[in-house]
Amino acid sequence: MKPIKNSVRVKVVRRFRRIKAASARMMAVRGHGISMIFQEPTQAMNPVFPVYDQLGEALSIHRGKEIIDQLLEATPDAPELQPAIERLAEAVQNGEKLEQLKKLSVEVGRAAHLRSFGTQAFYAARSASAGNSDALVHDLKKATHRFRLGGYQRSMLKYRRTQSVQTDELREVYMKEMREGQMHRLLEAGARRRAISVKWTHPQFAIPILRRRGEKPLKDELFWEAVGLLEGVQIANPVQVARCYPFELSGGMIQRVMIAMALSSEPAVLIADEPTTALDVTIQAQILELMRDLKERIGTSTLLITHDLAVLAEVADRICIMYAGHIVENAPVQSLFANPLHPYTRGLLASIPRVDQPNKQLESIPGSVPNLINPPEGCRFHPRCPYAMPICSETRPPMTDEGGSHQVACYLYHGPNVVE
Repeated sequence: MKPIKNSVRVKVVRRFRRIKAASARMMAVRGHGISMIFQEPTQAMNPVFPVYDQLGEALSIHRGKEIIDQLLEATPDAPELQPAIERLAEAVQNGEKLEQLKKLSVEVGRAAHLRSFGTQAFYAARSASAGNSDALVHDLKKATHRFRLGGYQRSMLKYRRTQSVQTDELREVYMKEMREGQMHRLLEAGARRRAISVKWTHPQFAIPILRRRGEKPLKDELFWEAVGLLEGVQIANPVQVARCYPFELSGGMIQRVMIAMALSSEPAVLIADEPTTALDVTIQAQILELMRDLKERIGTSTLLITHDLAVLAEVADRICIMYAGHIVENAPVQSLFANPLHPYTRGLLASIPRVDQPNKQLESIPGSVPNLINPPEGCRFHPRCPYAMPICSETRPPMTDEGGSHQVACYLYHGPNVVE
């Protein structure tokens, strides 16, 4: 067996470093810069890990610095914490409604300088009986011990915070390159060295038992943060659901877990592929409201992929109609519903029942979707189009602007400008 030459070994190491650097670059963008809600959530979650573990992993990767800072700055001995807990216990004893308990629980979390403690206080208060207010005070006082950090735990959190800061720095570099269209550029030497691997710098961090003990406050914090996310997507009993495994949940529940995971990182771009397919109408409205709130609060751009034109009419600013992989019409939502131009768009709208026209006969588009391995020449809709002309089967129609930012790809129209 011939020995491996140094030049070959160097080439292998360099290639491996390039792969690691590319993986780190994608990891910095995926999830935080761009997040996605998948159409089939059961295939997107790991069945051997509980829900809180998978939600907590997403939180620690994309919001680790923020969560660790809250944990390091928590004040379990704050003077205003004890009165806030007693006010919550008094509200439980008086039988106050959940809205009032929620408001007082937020005050508890604010007094402790730890948002997740407010979530924990709310669910402890909701499960407490009216005559058990003293036990509630005792349980919440006992719960404050989880963020009384020892020296080893604090050093562990500070190290994890350093890792999160490095990840944030790399993410900013990559997002800047993505905005400037320079994602092809290699990392700078210093950034590449940080991205190659993350090693434990403290010798005790390599011992599994000590590492788990040091990470316990962070694990508890991520659990209650995950419960808060599940509450935000209107899941009943989020504490119990957080401890479940994905195979124990229904399709609609897993769908909401996936939506919570996608929204947790507050991404710049959210791709939602049929996000409300497995949900009933009331939950669908709540999820769409969450997506709209994310857009208004942090400016998230949402790319919604759906067959439900009613959902698009509710949430979209602009609609692209696609057929067989090609965009055939692109218009503002009001313009498209008021004046659909392409025959395929007209066929879609004609097949929807209307409340104001109960006697209207629903129409269907003749034929079937073509085989995309061997698609038709020219316009891909021409075999099913009632207005097809000979030219439609020869060349693909260009996208033209018909005014008011309404664009269509059809030979029935001859707009003044061809959109490239």
